[in-house]
Amino acid sequence: MEIHLKNIGMIKEANVKLDGLTVIAGENDTGKSTVGKALYLALKSMPHKNDNKNLLSRIGHIGINIIFKLDRFPQNSILEITEGSKRYSYDGHNPIMNISSDSKLKMEDIGIKDVIFVETPLVWNFSDFFRDIALIESQINIEVNYPYLMKDLNFKLFIKNAIKGVDIKNKMTSLMGGRFEKDEKGSYFFNRNGKRIELVNIATGIKMFGIFQVLSQNNYLNKDTVLILDEPEVHLHPKWQLEMAKVIVELVKNGVKVLVNSHSPYMIEALQRYAELEKVIVDFYLAEDGYIKKVNEDNSETLAKIFGKLSEPFELFEDMDSERMGKLING
Repeated sequence: MEIHLKNIGMIKEANVKLDGLTVIAGENDTGKSTVGKALYLALKSMPHKNDNKNLLSRIGHIGINIIFKLDRFPQNSILEITEGSKRYSYDGHNPIMNISSDSKLKMEDIGIKDVIFVETPLVWNFSDFFRDIALIESQINIEVNYPYLMKDLNFKLFIKNAIKGVDIKNKMTSLMGGRFEKDEKGSYFFNRNGKRIELVNIATGIKMFGIFQVLSQNNYLNKDTVLILDEPEVHLHPKWQLEMAKVIVELVKNGVKVLVNSHSPYMIEALQRYAELEKVIVDFYLAEDGYIKKVNEDNSETLAKIFGKLSEPFELFEDMDSERMGKLING
């Protein structure tokens, strides 16, 4: 499966393959998150076999507004997914654009049933809020406009899926030294050695691992799922970034398709090393100057360029040290 973007947000053009583990690396504001959101939008809006209705079509094909807060994409933009000779294109108003019926790509063609976008572990801080809003919506029949990506993730943290998924919950509880549990009111808390700790008092890094624990026990980490992780390293100590990389590679090894956006050299190198150790194929892409692509279609050259970009702060420190040494020598 490949996703092709053109003239969307910061992106001038992006061509990204997603068959197992895909890593997009680069500085801030280079379009990494845009690829993840566009992939989420395309998969959520893609029709199923024998059913052209899907999640976003049922709410009026306003996915662009929900995900990107735009009325529509620019006229010369492209958002499409391809698998072999079939493709699916989305523009928000005419989501299947001039494609013959035998070449329309459907969810079953790519073996995907769901997509999960993890943007921030702070979703836990709003879990009671989401629950209360859902109750209000059901009682007075209104719909409150709040962040859809977070709302969708929150749903999966509270509602169990019937199909059994990849089991990593014990690994997560071991890493965290405790587990996320629900009380009799349905509110989550952190159980550490039998002691209840409210989530607002739990480290944000722990909350990130908690998302994986609960998604696993609720059966959402399946081989027919795409998991999009937007800079998962942000709240993690470098040592924990390596542990997160191990978990990601294990999920991919068990059939989950994962897209990681990152600007951490620790996370990127860990993903590369653990993927190689577990014989998991990984595709690396560099986000730079509005383009997301491989360097000469080669992983090694792409990684070299990525580490070169991400090591620039250390080069600045070296220049500062050289300047200071020069001043000491010259008095």
